[in-house]
Amino acid sequence: MSATFQWSESNGSSETVTDGITNLNFGSTDAPNLNASSYPIVAGENSYEKFIRGKFSGTFTQISNMKFWKSAGDYKPGESIKAAANVSYSTPTSSTSTIATSDVPTSSSTALSIQAADGSNTITSPGYTKYICLQLQTTTSTPAGAGNTKTFTFQYDEI
Repeated sequence: MSATFQWSESNGSSETVTDGITNLNFGSTDAPNLNASSYPIVAGENSYEKFIRGKFSGTFTQISNMKFWKSAGDYKPGESIKAAANVSYSTPTSSTSTIATSDVPTSSSTALSIQAADGSNTITSPGYTKYICLQLQTTTSTPAGAGNTKTFTFQYDEI
């Protein structure tokens, strides 16, 4: 057997966890699996923060060397995605994030190293990683309309 991976997103002031999310769309509300066109981000404003984490299930010996980065997709003018790894959950905000303050890495060589929920660098039984906080930020020069599709990569070693 091998590990099964899925993304989980946490939302709300009392943390509601949704395992197996189907998209990581950013928007003007705090909810998983957003239809971004229903919750547009006004130029010069930010999305709500996204608190995501990986969830491993199945039978495996060890998951290690976990990395996260944006591997594809162009930014629109005035747009950026900020990130922070291995953080604790807090109520998502659309104010400029004080957690996600660095540009999300764009290559495997600069990827964020992700820890297990217990703070170690390995997962040895089914469970979660620590949180990754993301926020899409715009400026008043960001053009209206849908954002460009971006691909995030989560890579890990399994034994």
